[in-house]
Amino acid sequence: MFKKTAVAAMVACAATVAVSVPASAGTGTAPVAVQGFTLLTERTGYGRALRLWQNSANGLVHANLSGARGGDKLSIGSCCYPYTTYETVTSTGQAELNTQEYRNYGPSVNGVFADGGELHF
Repeated sequence: MFKKTAVAAMVACAATVAVSVPASAGTGTAPVAVQGFTLLTERTGYGRALRLWQNSANGLVHANLSGARGGDKLSIGSCCYPYTTYETVTSTGQAELNTQEYRNYGPSVNGVFADGGELHF
């Protein structure tokens, strides 16, 4: 009886843990899709998350910086020489920054933070 109860408790705990993983965690087994967008890449640090999302309807991508603070900058640009920055967005207090959508040629994405630090891919 005790073994059955312990197994049932472990299964319930595992189910709870699996359900409580945030969508942005990216388990690596399958792409995370949210409201018509698929998460392609994510990097976290400095209390912020830098993400590259693909629009499922048109295949275009945009960069996102969550946890932004005033003065933080988010940019998206070309991956290869000649390096070109397509767009830079600066936070004036917004916690979420997004770029416009661009073709998916594996762009470079950078987050440069007003209080020091940087994330990029």
